[in-house]
Amino acid sequence: MGDKKIFKCQFFKYVVYIMITRYILLLGTLIFFYGCRSRQSGKSFEYQQTSISDSIKYASGFRFNRFKNVLIIRVFNPWEGAKGIEYKYILCPRGSKVPDSLRGNPIIYTPVKRVVCLSTTHVAQLSFIGRVNTLVGVAGSNFITDTLARKMINDGKVMDVGFDQALNYEVILSLKPDMVLAYGIHAETANQYKKLEELGINVVLNGEYLETSPLGKLEWVKFLAAFYNVLAETTQKFDKVEEEYLKLSSMYTNLKTKPKVMSGMPWKGVWYVPGGSSYIARMISDAGGYYIWNSIPQRESIPLNFEKVIEHANEADIWINTGQAKTLIDILSEDERLGMIRSFKERQVYNNNARANNTGGNDFWESGLIHPQIILKDLIKIFHPQLLPDYTLVYYKKLN
Repeated sequence: MGDKKIFKCQFFKYVVYIMITRYILLLGTLIFFYGCRSRQSGKSFEYQQTSISDSIKYASGFRFNRFKNVLIIRVFNPWEGAKGIEYKYILCPRGSKVPDSLRGNPIIYTPVKRVVCLSTTHVAQLSFIGRVNTLVGVAGSNFITDTLARKMINDGKVMDVGFDQALNYEVILSLKPDMVLAYGIHAETANQYKKLEELGINVVLNGEYLETSPLGKLEWVKFLAAFYNVLAETTQKFDKVEEEYLKLSSMYTNLKTKPKVMSGMPWKGVWYVPGGSSYIARMISDAGGYYIWNSIPQRESIPLNFEKVIEHANEADIWINTGQAKTLIDILSEDERLGMIRSFKERQVYNNNARANNTGGNDFWESGLIHPQIILKDLIKIFHPQLLPDYTLVYYKKLN
């Protein structure tokens, strides 16, 4: 009798266990299918990871994500002082369909065939990926130095579309671009380009100029390459420049003897000094120099009183990036007090305008973006001439 009770009790426990287990499995299955359905419907969606060739190593301003058949580019805080701002651009192969969940964002069919660039750096990026031939419009054509772009401008194949607040919307519209590659300076950027968007033109913000490292700036070529479906080959080309740059910087960053370096020129009584976290400061450091305003934490250029700068200027052994000056006399014409700076008196002044054209363009700010390893060599030659005895400056020249 006792055995029967024990058997019934155990049997009952077994039945209850089976029922609970089945309930848990059923509940889990329902949750799984409901979760899958919720991600595939409505406006919600889940990003998928990209392949390693799509990874971003240095740039902080954009990221790639894939979803089904499209590539999503997310751009973060694309102007100075921006916080919590994000733009999404949906890149869809021509002939494919965009998932319903992604509609409402700018949709650009790739590869793009006609592009307007509002910055010379964008033209340099086109050159890096071999797509200058798709250029149909530029802002400030006089400032362009790229050989092919200049020829296309002179031949009437590329139109000048105005500049900043004076953009010629009619000309841009007539060019029928797949996109206008733009940049933002302040919070009014969105409003500035709103009219183009209302005309049905895709405006894509490129935040390359905000990056603080040379390789971070260069990495925006991957951003542009995505619009042309040439990301893999562009990444390979980027990797070669990266390798050369890192090899050079590793050789010279930790030198025991480092010249002290100052940068910039006053403008209307105010000296805009690049911050210690800026691109210029990083280049100086990577070339084995010591930037005298390293203690300024900002990445942006900081306006300082002329007299305050002069106080520290005599610490510098070398003076670089002297604006439009082509000679030492040009510097004195700005302010005679500049002649009292030690690096001026010792003739250790170098400017980055060796490749300036006659109409105001400076290739340092154009192709220099895609050749940071060459700029680095220039600075190494200036700071430590004995280390590169056979090298000839490219973007820089010594002022006499």
